[in-house]
Formats: sequence, structure tokens, C-alpha cells
Amino acid sequence: MYDGKKIGAIIPAAGVGSRMKTTEKKQFMLLENREILEWTLIHILKSETIDMIWVVVPPESVRLVEDKVANWSEKHGFRRPINVIEGGENRQESVCKAIKCIPEIFEWIVVHDGVRPFVDSYWLDRNLYHMTEFDSIVSAMPSTDTLKIVDASNIVQKTLNRDEIWSVQTPQVFRREVLNAVHEKALKDEFLGTDDASLMEKYNYKVLLCEGEKANIKITSPMDLVFGRAILDWFTRSES
Repeated sequence: MYDGKKIGAIIPAAGVGSRMKTTEKKQFMLLENREILEWTLIHILKSETIDMIWVVVPPESVRLVEDKVANWSEKHGFRRPINVIEGGENRQESVCKAIKCIPEIFEWIVVHDGVRPFVDSYWLDRNLYHMTEFDSIVSAMPSTDTLKIVDASNIVQKTLNRDEIWSVQTPQVFRREVLNAVHEKALKDEFLGTDDASLMEKYNYKVLLCEGEKANIKITSPMDLVFGRAILDWFTRSES
């Protein structure tokens, strides 16, 4: 809870992990001695602002993940409820289904990728006060690379102004009624965005970017597992 407002978190974890080049779903892959989704829940629940979580998984994995969550909750002493629900055909549909499951008493909704296991839980605590002025706040990192637009033949057409480019992450926080409205409009318009913030942009709501953390990587490829092990090692050494 923050400033008297209850906060629910949606964790989309229904991806198939095709870029991992394995039949095992990436959210269930081991990173050191724990599954990626387990790490995600451990780190996001360090934030005291989260009141309840809805994990969205493939239909065939609901019972499996319910058992995993029960085990993790006992092992790590999770004090807040974690619900497991069936996802849709894509991430946007999964989030939309989750919104419908969340009671209206939850005024703000956090959406965070299930395969971003190193979420800085304190990012929420630092930035939620911006929700008094904006419809959404989004974790992001300023670009450190030079970015170019190319044509179909990979011929450079234009170099972008790096100072205006940010790489978007999650968590992303939304007013519940606004997030529900943009998902309903997108469904009606058959618009598919790359993230929930892109739906806000399309329908002219105000989105504020707040700087996140470099360690908040999304694990989608085998090399990301290598980076993830290095980040865990860094976490361990910095806490000792």
C-alpha cells in the first residue's frame, strides 16, 4: 500500500522462450539454485508497497505454478497473497485477463516481467509519488549506444538523437481504471503494443520515465543466463 492506495502486481510469465532454443519455459529455468520466476518474486516482494500479486502463466502450467508458489512462499516466508491465473495468446492478452481478475479496491497496478529477476524493489518506493501527477510511471534506462534507423536492406537512413532515447524496462505502474480502459480500447481497435506503456501512448495518456537499473535485465537468451549469474554474484558480494 502507498499513500492509502492498495497496489496489485501483475507478473506476466506465460512466454514460451523460443529464443532460449529449448523446450523448457524460460521462467522455470534455473539461475544458480533457483528458478527465474522464483528470483523475480523474491526481489519484487522486498517492496512493502505491493499488497497482492497475480502471476500469469500458460494454461497448462497453472497447477504446476500454484504448487511452486506454495513451496516458495513457505521457503521464503512470503507474507502477501500470490494468485496464479491462466494467460492468453500473447503478453497483452495475458495482462488484460489479469486486470479483470483484480478487485477494484486495488487503485494502482504494477506490471513486471516474470523473466526480469533482478528488479530493484526500491524503485517503486522511490517513484510512486509521481503517480499524483501522471497516469503511469515506467522504469527505463537512458541509451548509451548510438542508434540508427535502417531500410529493408540495412542501409542507414538516419541517426537518432541519443539524448532522447531510453530503453524501457519493467516495473510499469498504472492507474487501474486507465490501464483497464486502454486495454479495452486496444482490443476493440485490434492494436497490439510492445508493452503496456505503448497502449498509454496510443491513447494519449501521460507516461513518465524514471531511471531504473542496468542489472534489471530481461532473460530471453542463453547469454542472458551468463549475465544473470554474474549479477547474482555481484549481489552476493555487495551484500556480504
